[in-house]
Amino acid sequence: MELTQTAVDELLARLGPYGGHMYLPGDLDVHELTDLLGSRYGAPRTLVLDGFTDPTVDESRGADLLVPFLDRAVTIRAWAYADQWIATGTARDAEGAERPVLAVAHREVPRPLAVFPGEDDEDVDWLERLKGITGWTRSDQRPDVDWAALESRLGTALPADSWTRSIPIRWPATSTPTGS
Repeated sequence: MELTQTAVDELLARLGPYGGHMYLPGDLDVHELTDLLGSRYGAPRTLVLDGFTDPTVDESRGADLLVPFLDRAVTIRAWAYADQWIATGTARDAEGAERPVLAVAHREVPRPLAVFPGEDDEDVDWLERLKGITGWTRSDQRPDVDWAALESRLGTALPADSWTRSIPIRWPATSTPTGS
């Protein structure tokens, strides 16, 4: 089996978005599959190495991926991706042969804590939630900047959006902008 990102997509589609596992052909290079998944999802987390399960593995760290393999997992590496766990590695099949595996399991994504008392997810704008979480209290406009004078000194008009006008402007102590 030639491994490409398209082949990986097809294998993952066969497993479905929220659960499943499969033993792959014995001649498949599990390191190549791990590299392909790593190029897509980043650095993996090792759940099982040489048959020993990481003691920190629990429901929030990919334990559901190991359920289908019972105690037969040899090496399992996993990625958290949105609301999925995706894993590959090797496990012993029913006959005891070590074979490459691919697994997908549902991942519970933690919800952000409510920032405002009685907050309903539907009622609070994400930017307001971010301001509440970070404690940001600065005004949306910079009252300390005379924008007309600044534009006059620059010799050009600045965009009128509120984001641009919320940027702090600090000129070097030795120079000020001049018009052209």
